Amino acid sequence: MVNGLQLLDLLRETENKMLHLHRAIDRVSSEPDFKESVSVLTVVVRDYQLQLDKMKQALGKVEIGGQQQQQQAHNTEIH
Repeated sequence: MVNGLQLLDLLRETENKMLHLHRAIDRVSSEPDFKESVSVLTVVVRDYQLQLDKMKQALGKVEIGGQQQQQQAHNTEIH
């Protein structure tokens, strides 16, 4: 079982990975030779976004001191 702090660490790590992927996509998206790579990276980003959404939902359900941490999960959303 994963506790809330571990889940928050996983969330931050995944968000960091997504940031790197977005940078890579931006860098190679204008290169015709990398069209296939951009497609693959886009799929990976979508998978990470699904993982993030699941972690945020799980984090919102974690109770600490009898209170749900939905506000904390809301504050970590990527806009």
